[in-house]
Amino acid sequence: MGDFRVRPITDKADRHKMYHYALKDIEAFERMLKENAFVQEPIKIGAEQELCLVDQNYEPSKSALNLLDAIDDPHYTNELGLFNMEINLDPINLARDCFSVTESDLLNLLKRGKEEALKINEHIVMAGILPTIAPKHLDFDYMTPIPRYETLSKTLHDIRGGKFQIYLQGVDDLIASLGSVLFEACNTSFQLHLQIKPNEFVDKFNWSQMIAGPVLSACCNAPILFGRELWAESRIALFKQSLDTRSSKNHLRKKLPRVYFGNSWLSGSPANLWKNELMRFPLLLTSDDLVDATTVLENGEVPELRAIRLHNGTTYTWNRLCYGPGKKAHLRIECRYLPAGPTAVDEIANFAFWVGLMNAVPENWQEDIEKLPFKDVKGNFIKAARTGLSTVLNWYGKNIPAKELILEILLPMAKKGLERSNIDTSDIEKYLGIIEQRVRTEQTGASWMIKNYRFNNNTINTARQELVAQMISNQNNNIPVHQWEVSSEKNIIPSIENNQLEYTVGHLMSTDIFTVNEDASLDFVKQIMTWKNIHHLPVESMKGKLVGIITDGILKKTLASQQEARYASDIMITELVSVERDTSISEVKEVLAANKLSGVPVVFAKRIIGMITTNDIKHIE
Repeated sequence: MGDFRVRPITDKADRHKMYHYALKDIEAFERMLKENAFVQEPIKIGAEQELCLVDQNYEPSKSALNLLDAIDDPHYTNELGLFNMEINLDPINLARDCFSVTESDLLNLLKRGKEEALKINEHIVMAGILPTIAPKHLDFDYMTPIPRYETLSKTLHDIRGGKFQIYLQGVDDLIASLGSVLFEACNTSFQLHLQIKPNEFVDKFNWSQMIAGPVLSACCNAPILFGRELWAESRIALFKQSLDTRSSKNHLRKKLPRVYFGNSWLSGSPANLWKNELMRFPLLLTSDDLVDATTVLENGEVPELRAIRLHNGTTYTWNRLCYGPGKKAHLRIECRYLPAGPTAVDEIANFAFWVGLMNAVPENWQEDIEKLPFKDVKGNFIKAARTGLSTVLNWYGKNIPAKELILEILLPMAKKGLERSNIDTSDIEKYLGIIEQRVRTEQTGASWMIKNYRFNNNTINTARQELVAQMISNQNNNIPVHQWEVSSEKNIIPSIENNQLEYTVGHLMSTDIFTVNEDASLDFVKQIMTWKNIHHLPVESMKGKLVGIITDGILKKTLASQQEARYASDIMITELVSVERDTSISEVKEVLAANKLSGVPVVFAKRIIGMITTNDIKHIE
């Protein structure tokens, strides 16, 4: 979609025109398949590297467009968020040392970007979800100001009829809503491309679905969002919900989300994937430069199939059919479910593992899928996203731990698949060896992140900054994640010095706070403050708005004077002094001193989101 000049569909004529050209595209595509009008050899691979950009506080930056200008390399391009960028790696023949060459190319491109980022005191990070992303980074002013992003966001929002709702359950829960598609910008991926011969496409696409769960289980790298521990690969659930236009009002009707794994095995033709998307999902966008692909084909030229590819760009399958025009067209399967990071060498190991498996389709695969329920395969994918390497997968009807399945069955298959493509033994041993050690040690990016987050989690936001600082250090040294050190009492990794950070309230505030309703009894207020040993108790209205605060001093004075006050509303301070998440610590100190307070509520949209006290500030003094 990024290559097209797009706009919303405005009327029936627009919609009719888009359907007309999409149907012509499918007709031309089917004719090309029948006539075998596609490149057969050599087989090529390629990849897209999505990146995060962070400032000196290790939080999302808005500098992507300026940094892209400074990098001045056509391999780099923009993404949805102003804290995102993407590197498009050059395709390379699948042979010999292609994976080590791809790693070298990626490292060189990353080096170029990192050098320019350091000039403005910023960093490039590879992470499935950047741990320091917060709700404030998903405001509209963080969206890249390019019409196609704004158009897609508005169109999806209008179809949904309201804000996008996120509800994720993991170790913690997360409930959030947003009026744009910027939840999607939280996700960064390492997307893999493998050229496929047309006559092998159906079998290989189905096999790509079969291996998705096991492959993902070994590669998870996105366990944290907004400080909450969620899925091992939270991108999977977040991406699905961030673009979901379905309504709960029509829950009896079975409808697919626009981000989906699939509902059944592919049969017949690759074209059936596009037909299904055209039937299942409403058209969102159109373009003014669409042409009749059948006419182009009759003129002896290769059609671009713009209409159906544009529609395909507004639906999101985790394994996707890609059509590449050129002097002669080619087909690819794009693997979209793998996260960015933890390091370049880890990503290339994931790439080699996936390609090796893709070239190891079992001999009796067509017969096998007749006996394999698709929902078992889909269930494997969801379980892997939830729990990573600790999951148990259904493999040919047997429940096998992911670790055992990978080590005993899939790695030997991947090795044979790479050998069939004449990959150098040194590449096979290096990259599959990394997968083996990662699985044996059970240390994926996700598991490492959770271990360190829990250890460092004295205050929630500085723990996330510490994670990002450690990730950057390890990525700069290209250390595979199974060798990353885990923080412990004996080994604390001092990645951040206090004086390096410009602390704000958001870094130090407590978000696990207790509140009472304004009708709460003073006996209850007293017990809460005693039980939790707290000196400030915020008071909320029934609608959740902050209306007052009770201090231990006021409570003690009231109880000692035997006043007739009975409820929180009788004694609460209503002339509130509050601060915001982005308030600097120096400003907070001034507020506390000027008002002779030891703590103040942190407020957003008249609702309390945290408390900051003098004790919190002592952590950095």
